[in-house]
Amino acid sequence: MLLADNLSTRMTAILLTGLAVMLLIGATLLVWPQGGGEGGVRFYQLPRPSEARAIVEAVEASPPAARTKVITALDTGVIRTTLRPDFPPLRLRARIADDRDPGYQAYRAALGGRELRIDIRRGGRLRDGALPGRHALLLSVRLTDGEVLVLRRRAPETARLFFGRVSLAAAALLAVTLLMLTLAVRQTTRPVTLLAREVARFGDDLNAKVLPLRGPRELRELSAAFNTMRDQIRGLMDERTRMLAAIAHDLRTYLTRLTLRAEFIADETQRAKAGADLAEMAQLLDDTLLFARQDAGRGDGARAIDLRRELETLVALRREMGQTVVLAPDIAARVWSSPLALRRMLDNLIDNAVRYGGAVTLDVRRQEGQVEIMVLDDGPGLPAEALATLTAPFERGESSRNRRTGGAGLGLSIVQALAKGQGGRLILSNRPEGGLAATITLPSDTP
Repeated sequence: MLLADNLSTRMTAILLTGLAVMLLIGATLLVWPQGGGEGGVRFYQLPRPSEARAIVEAVEASPPAARTKVITALDTGVIRTTLRPDFPPLRLRARIADDRDPGYQAYRAALGGRELRIDIRRGGRLRDGALPGRHALLLSVRLTDGEVLVLRRRAPETARLFFGRVSLAAAALLAVTLLMLTLAVRQTTRPVTLLAREVARFGDDLNAKVLPLRGPRELRELSAAFNTMRDQIRGLMDERTRMLAAIAHDLRTYLTRLTLRAEFIADETQRAKAGADLAEMAQLLDDTLLFARQDAGRGDGARAIDLRRELETLVALRREMGQTVVLAPDIAARVWSSPLALRRMLDNLIDNAVRYGGAVTLDVRRQEGQVEIMVLDDGPGLPAEALATLTAPFERGESSRNRRTGGAGLGLSIVQALAKGQGGRLILSNRPEGGLAATITLPSDTP
């Protein structure tokens, strides 16, 4: 079924089917007799009654010394002509035609009073009219000197030899046509394949390159329309980022004023609560702005990173903070990523794992061309239906918006956006032994 979904395969199948039908029609017209039974290549026919009489008269009129040459000259078509001293023995699965066969009388009338015999297939009939039909096997006529002239249709093998050159020419034509079809289909479908590939890439990277305008006019117009849409979407994303940055800048001004005014609150408890609320608002603004920038494809430049050294530094820092973070042994891999993006992704995932799971283990697995960085916790895990939506903006495993119980729900969205920006992805899954596994897949060593 996969081949049937391929555009080039469909086009090739349609064109080849048309070519096969055309060749079949040509072969049918070649073999099919024309009006009144005249014309056509008759592989399965005896000569018509008038032709049989002409052949018999020609052989009888030839002198004995030249008769062999006459027989040889007549034995070059699809009818085999031989001389025998008597009628040939009847073949198996054959019978002798008689008056009950409609076409028998036509031969008897054409050949006069000569003794004749027509062998046909057992169960078949000798057709009336100009052509006796494919059931006729051979015609035997006794000549005036007593010899028997046998006219026999050639076997199918001989018929295939007869059409040998025609078949060779048809095969050559088919091969050339197939080559031309392959080139034509490739030239037509390749721009479509490139277009589909670039559209899929644009879904993950807004900085995807402009499509070249190649191929037929319709494909050039489609590529131009995609380029226009790409520029418009990038413009909208840039405008969104600028708007969020402006809002964040203005809100920070008000947050700074409110922070200063909160210092004049007399009640120490209320002053601390107000300061904590303002700090959460500032952090929410930072997360929102970072998510918008990364979702728009504004990541840092990537380079090769020694993952073991990076993780050892991160684990040492977390242990200084009193957190239980362990690095699995035998980790040796290099990834292609932005250092800042990698640290931000790991920090967000470790924060979540420490908050909900307590102890955290960092592990690395190497795949073909990729490296998987796994952040494993010992927490309760998540329901299966929540895993598919948890990376959406402002989605959380628990419903509160209190940052002390998990923040606003942008952490995993930021990780997913950062991973896509580095050519990777984020995968969340429950561990069989309990807990959650957050896996970042990144390109290995070089892009």
